[in-house]
Amino acid sequence: MEFQSCFDIIGPIMVGPSSSHTAGVVSIGRFIHELLGGCPKEANIIFYDSFAQTYQGHGTDKALLGGLLGMDTDDPRIKYALELAYGQGLDYTLNLEENCAYFEHPNTTIVTARRGENVVKVGGASLGGGLSKVFMIDGKTVDIRLSTSEDLSVIAKKYPQYRMRKVLMGDV
Repeated sequence: MEFQSCFDIIGPIMVGPSSSHTAGVVSIGRFIHELLGGCPKEANIIFYDSFAQTYQGHGTDKALLGGLLGMDTDDPRIKYALELAYGQGLDYTLNLEENCAYFEHPNTTIVTARRGENVVKVGGASLGGGLSKVFMIDGKTVDIRLSTSEDLSVIAKKYPQYRMRKVLMGDV
């Protein structure tokens, strides 16, 4: 990962204790939000390695849900993302696993999310300093770098082939 400026190393303005366990994760969730064209109604979330071990203390679950709800890293509502997800009808499951077979990094998540008839499966890793990487979409390897300062809707629009995949039985 290349850092563009000293602010990438220092980290973004954010809610939460950790740029890698909160800010980067918000960006992954927000990318999924943008791919789907809005908040999903269902999400199956898998946290691996370090995320699985520390997600509650670092607010990783709240960060990912906040991103799925369309929040940015500095949104104070992230603290209430669990309740807000429930209030907005986002039905989610959270699973914890040790090792991700798709990507080797301690801060890794895979999210399968559905909105209407559209479903997407995204693998992401939070790299630190608020930077993250999407390494997989719908089983295909990709290399999409995300920064908290980027317009994630613009990035998501570059991948229209993943926006309109119809739900198949058992996808979510």
